[in-house]
Formats: sequence, structure tokens, C-alpha cells
Amino acid sequence: MRIDIPLDLAQRLYAAARTLGRKPEECALDAIRTFVIDCEDAATLRSQLGGSTDYVVRIQDYGID
Repeated sequence: MRIDIPLDLAQRLYAAARTLGRKPEECALDAIRTFVIDCEDAATLRSQLGGSTDYVVRIQDYGID
């Protein structure tokens, strides 16, 4: 898989990696891994709590105006 990212984001990634003393590719992979794990955990928790697949909480759903 190849992901093209905007130049400004690439520059920020390289700066962050340099600060951490790591390779930018490692930092990007860790960020993607963390995002995927968070999504999986959220889906698991949602199913355990009996929630729906609706990811947006709308104020009108709770009768709040």
C-alpha cells in the first residue's frame, strides 16, 4: 500500500520523527496502527453496550434543544 500525503503533513511528520529520533515511516505506521486499534476497540465497546452503528450523536436524539 502506498499513501500519498500532502506536503505540509509530510513535513510535520518528518519534523516529529526527527524530534523523536525515529524514522518517519515508523511514526506513520504506529499512527495508523493506533487509529485502527482505536476504531476496533470503539466498535467492540459499541456492540457490548448495545449501540447502533450510527457514529454521529445528534442532539435531537436526546430531546435536547
